[in-house]
Amino acid sequence: MRYLNFLVILLIIAFAGCNRSKTNFSTKNSTDTSLGIKIPPSWVERVRRLDYHKADHQVDSILLKEFSAIIKPDSLSMEKDYANQKKFVNMIFADLDGEPGEELIVLLGYDYYSPFLCVIKQINGNWYLIYKEAINTFYAPPSLSVANNYSKNKVFYLRRVYNHGSGVYLDGYTFYKLIDGKVYSCLNIINRASIVGWGLYVNQEIKTSFEFDGTADELGVTYDYNFFPGSIYPTDCEWCGHTEISLIRGEDHVNYLWDEKNHSYKLDIPAYKNNSNDLTANKIACFGDFGNDSLFVSAFKKQIDTTLKNGTALQRKILGEYLRLMQAEQNKVNKPLEQKSTAGGTTFYGPSN
Repeated sequence: MRYLNFLVILLIIAFAGCNRSKTNFSTKNSTDTSLGIKIPPSWVERVRRLDYHKADHQVDSILLKEFSAIIKPDSLSMEKDYANQKKFVNMIFADLDGEPGEELIVLLGYDYYSPFLCVIKQINGNWYLIYKEAINTFYAPPSLSVANNYSKNKVFYLRRVYNHGSGVYLDGYTFYKLIDGKVYSCLNIINRASIVGWGLYVNQEIKTSFEFDGTADELGVTYDYNFFPGSIYPTDCEWCGHTEISLIRGEDHVNYLWDEKNHSYKLDIPAYKNNSNDLTANKIACFGDFGNDSLFVSAFKKQIDTTLKNGTALQRKILGEYLRLMQAEQNKVNKPLEQKSTAGGTTFYGPSN
């Protein structure tokens, strides 16, 4: 039985970090002309003096056209498709790695909601494009931040949208570091993960908040989660959900510690945290894996058992039926889902007919 196949990629979010990077160029040999794509200092200085109040982003359009010419044969792949969209350039100059020279982190593109993240590094007075990645933000223009984390290698991060649609939404934050001339994608966390209906027996609403520690290179994340039944009654439609009935609910705080060897932030769960409401790696993995019944039952077993014992009659009835169906259907109770359509790089799924 197929589930939300498009969310397989979201398992990335469940892990503490990753070293995935795109269009990364080595900059260890500062005399090498292949450090990356060389960017003229005049273009960088014009970006530095960018007039954010210029009407209709006229300056942005000129800067983008010049940038496209500079990086050829590479490109801002959607420039032709979005010729009539609002163009933009938004940047931060910062020292990201504690080395001589500074870095330019810039979001730029031909559409607010599908920009490119670029990192341009100054080395021996010259500027080089060392990183470029397409970002999808969909619902809102992108924002970029630099954290004063406790390290010479400062974290910069942004929010991205993984999927969206009627009754389903998932976005998250990606955190980056610049180390020895290479950009590392070192952590992904959920911002919001919500699904209602879609033929799933168990629906969810997950929200997070985070902050960096001021005395150690670590990130604290608070997860607020609520699991509730979806379409459970004969009269329910396939997209129905029952947010008024909470089956499993909780809030907990965890830390992600910097792992120098792997250039990533790793989830740290102290041994003393073993209460039923404490978060585990499996619980966090569940937040980004909609419809994975076996993982949900395994990860939240203690809380499910508590609800079966102390919950309301309705909660006990719904959970009991769910577990019965799990056993009868070999740990899979959701309806098959199939691809319905695609738009703007996003794939939409729905219950099969």
